[in-house]
Amino acid sequence: MGRVVAAARAAAVIVATWLALFVLIMLLVPLLPGPRPHGTVWSTVFALWLLALLLGPLIACAALRRWIAGSRTGNPGQRLPPGPYSQARHDTPRSGGHTRPADASPPPRPDEETQTQTPPATDDPDVEARRRAHEDAEREHAKAERKHAEAERARAKSERERKEKARRRAARNRRLREQGRRY
Repeated sequence: MGRVVAAARAAAVIVATWLALFVLIMLLVPLLPGPRPHGTVWSTVFALWLLALLLGPLIACAALRRWIAGSRTGNPGQRLPPGPYSQARHDTPRSGGHTRPADASPPPRPDEETQTQTPPATDDPDVEARRRAHEDAEREHAKAERKHAEAERARAKSERERKEKARRRAARNRRLREQGRRY
């Protein structure tokens, strides 16, 4: 049954690719400017279109091979594993094979009075190293931001000094012009 579905999907991809290529060539003829193309240009376009008719379905099937095979799309032959609370009843080997009802609720939460403040256990030994590296990176980032702010303040100060110098020069030139001197 799975092979028939895969073959049907592959055939659908091939037919869809050919239809798209036929529509493309039919739209290409009226959309080309000027008179109808003749000669080498049209024969080249037509040869490329024929090549696309041969290679297009192969490329489309390769691109859609997961969908064609039916993986993760509801194919009954390839089911996803059940969740932790999905079964209503299950056998436990430690209890001698007796069937007991599964708990469909999450595990109980401890009382807030008895709850201790312990960090969560991890299996990753590099957690502390990554945390320190992250803190170092944050310190470096803050240092770079401070340097940027200082540079911005220095730039603004030099800009103010430059404008003040230009204002003084313009006032001096205006005063000299009024006195009839050359500057």
